[in-house]
Amino acid sequence: MKKRKLAALSAAVVLCLGAMPVPAGSAADDVLKFEFEDGTLVDCEEREPITWEKVDEDGFGNPCDMTGWSGDAYVYIDRKDATATVKVNAPADGFYALNIAYIQCFGNPEKPDKTQYLLVNGESQGEVLFPFNSGEGWQELPAGYVHLNKGENEISIKSYWGYTFLDYLTIAPAPAYLTNFSPADAPCNPNASPEARKLYAYLRSVYGKHILSGQQEYCGSHNYNKNAQESQGLPIDYLVDNEAEFEYIQETTGKQPAIRGIDFLFYNTTQPYFDDAPERVIAWYKDKGGIPTVTYHWNVPTDGKDSTTAAFYVEGTGNTPYTNFSATNAVKPGTWENDKINQDIELLAEQLGKARDAGVPILFRPLHEAEGAWFWWGAEGPEACVNLYRYLYDKLVNEYHLDNLLWIWTCSTSAHAAEWYPGDEYVDFQGCDKYNAINNNDPNPSAISATFYSMVAQTKGQKMVVMSENDTIPSLDNLVNDKAAWLYFCPWYQRYLTGLNDPAELKKIYTSEYCITLDELPDWDTYDPELPPVTTSQPTETTQKDGTRLAGDVNNDKTVDVRDAVLLARYVGQDITASLSTQGEINADVNRDGKVSPTDLPLLLQALARLVELK
Repeated sequence: MKKRKLAALSAAVVLCLGAMPVPAGSAADDVLKFEFEDGTLVDCEEREPITWEKVDEDGFGNPCDMTGWSGDAYVYIDRKDATATVKVNAPADGFYALNIAYIQCFGNPEKPDKTQYLLVNGESQGEVLFPFNSGEGWQELPAGYVHLNKGENEISIKSYWGYTFLDYLTIAPAPAYLTNFSPADAPCNPNASPEARKLYAYLRSVYGKHILSGQQEYCGSHNYNKNAQESQGLPIDYLVDNEAEFEYIQETTGKQPAIRGIDFLFYNTTQPYFDDAPERVIAWYKDKGGIPTVTYHWNVPTDGKDSTTAAFYVEGTGNTPYTNFSATNAVKPGTWENDKINQDIELLAEQLGKARDAGVPILFRPLHEAEGAWFWWGAEGPEACVNLYRYLYDKLVNEYHLDNLLWIWTCSTSAHAAEWYPGDEYVDFQGCDKYNAINNNDPNPSAISATFYSMVAQTKGQKMVVMSENDTIPSLDNLVNDKAAWLYFCPWYQRYLTGLNDPAELKKIYTSEYCITLDELPDWDTYDPELPPVTTSQPTETTQKDGTRLAGDVNNDKTVDVRDAVLLARYVGQDITASLSTQGEINADVNRDGKVSPTDLPLLLQALARLVELK
């Protein structure tokens, strides 16, 4: 097995590997500027605008030059809940790009960035991360997209964690794709199964028009009724023991959610426990007609390859047990970590394969919340995480042929989000895990529309955006008024549903025309949407065997198709996560010059187009 460092991709590779564009700014004439010193300060120690020319010592012990501010002064949110509010006059009702001029010069080497709340007209819109920039002067930070009413509005920055200096903000008209939704018309996997393509087409058809209801089940060792049925030789109902949340929703609203969240956290080779999660996935789709989404809290050894205790949290999070497992080493052949994740992936593929073989599509969400760095897959930074995600995708899709998966990447709206993005060719949906209950104890029905539209902008509207986890479900009024077009919501289990959602609001949204519930989903057996043409190539008849050699079969799966071209493009582009077996290297040398190189790729693409015959 060979691995190579990621380098600049050739033009041929770019055909197979996409990029994540960022929208261009508006013309200068459309930009409106508002000074924070003209606004109001609440709960700030420095209750008036300030004009300090220097901060004596920043978070790293250095002085910070504060000169060069705009207008007469600037403001300082200098303790928790301190708020700076500016009145903004918008020329028309609509969406606007928001930029904030700031200096953030406090912090520590491990966590120098600071996060603050964004509010528009008193409603929470999510969070804004202000990167440490001491010594770099006043900088404009793209803070997302907000919906403003024509005329006067209030935009507030409220301190959540850490201190920040604020100079001014600007608004400018947002790009059209923020409201004219037109996501990619097919899944990222060109060989997606018919069931996955149908589900994707359905979700695309309702995106921006409705929100689907979802609910995460409580997982664990509580299969008492199922075990009793099994022992008595009775038909097994896999959806009989994990139903507390679903029974609560039924009693409160008279409805059931369209989407069921299921966690595969017990399916690992370190401390395995088989809780029938795959069987519940199948039953939810086949017996109930619902949509399953699978999360994978990936449990790995806590301390070395011989550990029999598993964990997914890292040290310093306050959770025990914790692990020191290396995401960087996990994709390096020859390491014990790579051996371990390959064993885990084989087990995971076997369990997910049950759904594939039953014709069940899955919204699959691995390596979630990576940027928070509290899970091992995000603890070593974006490069290690992206490499691991691509490795997992490659194994599950190209080696184990789990074409029933639709892939969700759980991201953020921080200034670093692009560094963590695996790439358009590996992602079908962008997900947000929303936990913003007031004091972690009271419902917060905000639709966080600024977060939604910032995530839409990250892929220029190409990926649908979901609320993959949440505490309080956004209220119906906020969703509609703020035009936050989340594809679905999915509260976490127990108190996140029952304690952080007002029962009246829960019933209101579940019974509304805007919300799609289980009984309103199509019959998947008869649902027949118009699908775009399949872009994958069927195994070509022009390939020939030469002993054990099958020219063009780069992934060594006994067929030659577009998967092989994608893998070859990544390999010759020096993608560290793309590996070839010894036989795969023999097959990849399609021009028979004794080596695998970029010159093999055009010939393979011509063969797939049936323009040439491989020898």
